[in-house]
Amino acid sequence: MIAPPFSRPESSLALFGPPYERFEPIDTTWRPTNLPPRGLALVWWLADGKGQADEFKWLSNRPWGLPLFIVLPAPTEIPKTLPLLPHLNGLTPRAILPGGPLATPLHLRRLLAMAPRQFGSAITSYLTRRQLLVRDDIRRNARKIFDAIPETWSVSQLSKRLYISRRTMGRHFAAAGLPVPSHWLQFGRLLHAAFHLQGNTHSVARVANQVGYPDGFTLSNQMKRLIDCRPSDVRQHLGWEWIIEMWIKTEANAGGIDSARHRDVVYLYRDETNRPH
Repeated sequence: MIAPPFSRPESSLALFGPPYERFEPIDTTWRPTNLPPRGLALVWWLADGKGQADEFKWLSNRPWGLPLFIVLPAPTEIPKTLPLLPHLNGLTPRAILPGGPLATPLHLRRLLAMAPRQFGSAITSYLTRRQLLVRDDIRRNARKIFDAIPETWSVSQLSKRLYISRRTMGRHFAAAGLPVPSHWLQFGRLLHAAFHLQGNTHSVARVANQVGYPDGFTLSNQMKRLIDCRPSDVRQHLGWEWIIEMWIKTEANAGGIDSARHRDVVYLYRDETNRPH
């Protein structure tokens, strides 16, 4: 049963998804019907450290692309959470919130649509946890690419900024079984576009101009090519983790990610026709 607006559901676990007006109670048997889980988030009300150990374990192994919001109990109830409290950051939550007005659908919707304060660090950290960036040099270069956006729009500009030739940079990513630098750059630009689309009501044409595309048509086509979505999809489904997962899925099926080397990362996203028997 779906909980009324602005109230906590009976379950300590809830799903938060479009149109982001209510919390839908779930339990640890829940699994997403589609991968990646587009525009969904999990909300967890922490109340009993010992009694919720199984939920903590389930959240530790939740599907990729699902951001998590943790809601703490009233200050007088905090001692009950002590068995789990020191370990909450290990769940990489989007936010840890006190109970009350900050744990309403309206506030969580705003948080879900918010861009990370340190864009390059947040995206690189996610891809590192995702075990896609396993080499230090590639991780540094990926971080530099994301940090260069949105001021840098081309690979030529990027190579000058990184003091490395286009060919050398391309060889490094190819040797790691990862997409070419131009795809990283374009994907980073699309993420910036997604933050604009989700954070305000500007037209697609205006957003395109803000991130360096000539028009909304070009932006829409780039989104379709790199993440198999249109701007309307991105605006309707909040969050950025699922967008990263869509990019991984698209690159894997297009051959941009070496599926043999990164099998554990991309296996679930490969087309049935491409999967080994």
